[in-house]
Amino acid sequence: MAADDTFRYRVDQPPERNRPQVDALSEFVRSQLCNLLDIVVPCSGETEVRVDGFKLMRPDGVVHELYDGQGRPGEITRGSGHDANCDLEGYRNIANARLYEPRIEYIARQLHDILALVELESEGKPVAIDGFRLKNHRDWASSRVECASDILMHASSRCDLNCVFCYNRGAIDSLAWHKQSPEKELMEIQTRLSLYNASGGTGLFPSYGSPCEFMANPHAIEILGELRRKTSATLRICTNGTKLEESTIARLEEVAPVYLDVSLNSTSPYRRSALMGDDHPETAIRSPALLKKYGIPYSVTVVMWPFPSLEQALEDLATTAAYAEDNLAVLVQVNLPGYTRVFTPRPPFDTEKVWRRTVEHVQGLRERVGCPIVIRPSLYEENLTRDRKNMAEVIGTVINSPASKCGLEPGGLVAMINGITVANRAQARDLLTILQGNGTDSGTLTVRKGGRLIELEIQPADCDYPFAPLTGTHLGAVFMGTGLREEYLERMRNILLARGAREVLLLSSTLVKPTLEQLLEDNPLYVPEGTRLHIEVPENDSFGGNIILGDLLLVQDFIDFIKRYLRETGSRVDLILIPSSPFYLGGWNRDLSGRPYLDIEREVGIPVALIECDPMWD
Repeated sequence: MAADDTFRYRVDQPPERNRPQVDALSEFVRSQLCNLLDIVVPCSGETEVRVDGFKLMRPDGVVHELYDGQGRPGEITRGSGHDANCDLEGYRNIANARLYEPRIEYIARQLHDILALVELESEGKPVAIDGFRLKNHRDWASSRVECASDILMHASSRCDLNCVFCYNRGAIDSLAWHKQSPEKELMEIQTRLSLYNASGGTGLFPSYGSPCEFMANPHAIEILGELRRKTSATLRICTNGTKLEESTIARLEEVAPVYLDVSLNSTSPYRRSALMGDDHPETAIRSPALLKKYGIPYSVTVVMWPFPSLEQALEDLATTAAYAEDNLAVLVQVNLPGYTRVFTPRPPFDTEKVWRRTVEHVQGLRERVGCPIVIRPSLYEENLTRDRKNMAEVIGTVINSPASKCGLEPGGLVAMINGITVANRAQARDLLTILQGNGTDSGTLTVRKGGRLIELEIQPADCDYPFAPLTGTHLGAVFMGTGLREEYLERMRNILLARGAREVLLLSSTLVKPTLEQLLEDNPLYVPEGTRLHIEVPENDSFGGNIILGDLLLVQDFIDFIKRYLRETGSRVDLILIPSSPFYLGGWNRDLSGRPYLDIEREVGIPVALIECDPMWD
């Protein structure tokens, strides 16, 4: 395939800004500047400069506004899960590019604006164009590739099942999958691999949207082999298990180290078939024993969809967890079921009842099942069951891991690691990661349990399947999620001091707010004297349903909430603080629809600052 045939984009109407038409040439300049300010922030020295207007270098000196306070339309478009913006002519999804590589959208906008004023010519004759293609792929290969396995997602545009809880249903256009033939996917993967710098962690920008089933690609094993030749890193594969025949698992062993997240959901053929549309459920159900046979570490994922009833689903979870333990799974991940308003017009179940009962049931299972069981989102469990948040409490240990072999038990609170006092969960995980990777023969854990301190000697190399240093983490200790880093509060304080704001609105989420309030109560100096911090939680109106993860909030959700808050409270706000995590995915400070966070400030007229922090997907 020719290099220039892979990435082609249509030139059509860019997002409208709802501004009355001025004279064509002034509007052209305004649009060009707005396009540019969606991908850059002007600076004077090291100081960011907010620009809201311009004037042409001519005598009238008229100042033209860039933004009129209306911003972009809040409506986001959704498809059936496939890429609604691609067509039979092979053009790719510009909405997806808006998220992952907005300079492509910038080019499309610029071309559109230019073509509104001029016609292009070739050999003296007008030429009509309707698209463009990237000329030299190497020019576009500077994006961060978080891990080698991310490349596999570009070969994951198809699925062989039809899960009742599939999150791809009604996906917004920026995340809709771009379906290609297996052959074209293979050629795109080869292009990406040729530009992948494994040591530097860079490569071609992503464009996978919401990936489906990688193992459903007939070239999956071939792709894994080519990726293995580029890197020695662990290859992590999410799979529904339908292709995990013994012959395939034997091939996976050849490209080790690999780690599989198996979406098993049930060991009952009836429930798995009903939930996932699997006509041959026995293949996936047999796969844990085969993965154990070939020494491939894996975890089991269960979506707690209450079918045919909640009680039957809970009973099945107990059976599935015991089965995972028998076959030496690293852990069982229990996902509390979620849905959007697009997924279903009416709630399919009582969220509070299902989530609460699942947490209660899992806590009982942990006392009987040796395999760690984690709940996602973990903060829901913590908020429901723990008075003190963010603690370094162990909820399980991976079988045959250093943590398990040294005697670390669920319920223990890690107080010190190698003599360093542990203040919170994130710090404990960091210190265990260092201990696992620094080559030391042994370390010391001080654990508080039952009102007394216990000192344990841990040996990082003392492990066996399913734990391995290349694929395992935290020496096998499992906690209730990642936890909130106090350094985020230090960053918040630095912003407040730099801005000198007095009335500050901090937007959080239902899940994070209790931990945040506790940390601020314990450490009031994070808020400078004279500053009043108001912590509020926007609703996710864009996705609706029972979605409460703050990282899924869109720009329009923030705008709508802030306007409503100001209108209903009459408050004066000097500064709005928002965690950066809802704008993390594409690496361009844009939400999941590809809209820049700066649109919040442009619409509400109040300065907005992001507190840099990692996403809390768990």
